[in-house]
Amino acid sequence: MAEIGGYIITLIKNNWAILIPITLSLVAIIFTAFKDFILPWFVKPKLQITYEKGEPYKRQANINAGQNQLVVGFFDRFKIKNVGSETAKNCRCQIYSIINEKGKELHLQGFPIKWASRPESAIDFIKAERLNLAPGESEFVDLTNTRIDNVGYFYFQPYHNVPIGMDGQVTLKDYTLKIIISGDNFKPYFATFEIDGHPKEKHILEIILKEVSRK
Repeated sequence: MAEIGGYIITLIKNNWAILIPITLSLVAIIFTAFKDFILPWFVKPKLQITYEKGEPYKRQANINAGQNQLVVGFFDRFKIKNVGSETAKNCRCQIYSIINEKGKELHLQGFPIKWASRPESAIDFIKAERLNLAPGESEFVDLTNTRIDNVGYFYFQPYHNVPIGMDGQVTLKDYTLKIIISGDNFKPYFATFEIDGHPKEKHILEIILKEVSRK
């Protein structure tokens, strides 16, 4: 054993110039693996999803109706806040399902729901659908909007008005609307909203956030 120990010490002394960079490289690899692959399994983002009936969840704004015409619109928005200790990466929001009072499902699965901070003209719609939420950050999402020139309907708007094979105009009725919030480093969240088909004011929706769940 003493001979083996002496041999190892001699080997180290004779090759220290080679062993030091190898050791440093191994330490760097282990640290990177821990930071990028092991730690994220234990430290994950945690999203808090809220909706209320007043400002800033309900907003009035002018909407482009085409041919240089603006109409008054009313937006319903919900808020997503990262209350965890890790950045939520590449978050996106889509319609998971929308079912009317008769149990019939509208074919709007996968329809992208817009981040309120991403105006149509500002960025490519493919990149606009996804954003990162650092710990403590929050963003609003434009859930639906109504227009005073088209009472009896509400709208989901795609990014840049790109045709995606789905009609974003929906007849005003009672609906159960489920939104999926997904990302690269967390399990999806599902926010379920109840839309009242008989609001007191036809151009202002009455919406309730029924529950937030995960699968």
